[in-house]
Amino acid sequence: MKKLSSNIDFCNLYLNWVKENIEQFKVRDNTFRITLPFLDRNNDSIEIYIIQKDDETFLMTDDGATLSDLKFGGFDINSDKRKKILDSIIASYGITKTDDNQLIVNCTMNDLALKKHMLAQCMVKVSDMFYLSRSNVQSIFIEDVQRFFEENSIRYLSNLFITGKSKLSTHYDFGIGHSKNSPERLIKVVNNMDVNAAKNIIFAWNDTKEMRQQDSKLYTIIQNSDKKVSDDAVNALKEYGIHPALWTEREKYIEELSA
Repeated sequence: MKKLSSNIDFCNLYLNWVKENIEQFKVRDNTFRITLPFLDRNNDSIEIYIIQKDDETFLMTDDGATLSDLKFGGFDINSDKRKKILDSIIASYGITKTDDNQLIVNCTMNDLALKKHMLAQCMVKVSDMFYLSRSNVQSIFIEDVQRFFEENSIRYLSNLFITGKSKLSTHYDFGIGHSKNSPERLIKVVNNMDVNAAKNIIFAWNDTKEMRQQDSKLYTIIQNSDKKVSDDAVNALKEYGIHPALWTEREKYIEELSA
């Protein structure tokens, strides 16, 4: 693969891509539907509704689509542990879940862009939490990753938000602090790895790493037990210095993650 120039403006590349692939539709006088080029677990673009409450404040919502899709897919999110994980993810993004399962956030014009970014990340993350194995046993991938860390004495912090050069915050599922022998390692858990997901991760990491220690590393733990992962996506991550760790090959990473 051809080596890319270190002078590439990753921020503008990403922002231009978002701008070219975003759609806005006026539903009614005070309500707009925003379709973003970020995909849920069904590879459908996510949609956010922005409702103007008055001259200064707005309400943003997914209209209940994220959790409704999981319920329609047969995923049980009512166990205590899964509810705890779900609530933790939603809270970490500063999002509220309503009684009718909408994901919402209030904002002003000053923080509308940031709150939209956080709601979109939250919707993708919640959608990406679950998968069905080949035997149709319901599971949460992030639970499996956490269990793997604990079984192999890999110390970690969970649910980290790191502000990048752009002043936007990026969520990382786990972090492992630096030691005498190893640098800081941040970890994203990814159920559906495709080229769009790789683009999002590459932008976020290039935005984040400038604010971290020079030798910090990013690992993406990718669920591939019952699916083919895009070679283009994996190669793109490698090209930008990101370490893709396939779940079926997780034993290979025990030593470097526990050091």
